[in-house]
Amino acid sequence: MSTCTALVIPADLTKPARIETIDAGLANLQTLVAGNIEAVTVDDWHFYLNEEGKIMQLAPNRRAAQLVLEETGVLADVYCGDVVVLGETDDGDEADVPEHLIDTAQQLFGLHPAA
Repeated sequence: MSTCTALVIPADLTKPARIETIDAGLANLQTLVAGNIEAVTVDDWHFYLNEEGKIMQLAPNRRAAQLVLEETGVLADVYCGDVVVLGETDDGDEADVPEHLIDTAQQLFGLHPAA
């Protein structure tokens, strides 16, 4: 079991994006994204979303797209459903979400403490 600080970005714009400490194990990640996970890797971080989000017609996650575009300058896909952002160690293990992502997310759409 791996505990990490994550950035959780709900697709529903009425729900706040938040930083929280999570169990980064597969079962919990699947619970957070409401299904099987798909990973998208970007430099020293990655995020998980529901791999069937488009098929299930989950809401597009505009805030996650905004974060990816701001951080990379490229938006190559539509991300649907809730997103969980984590950091990555040099050997590919889960790590705390990088501070620069927290700062960018705060500037773009604000963050709320975990309930």
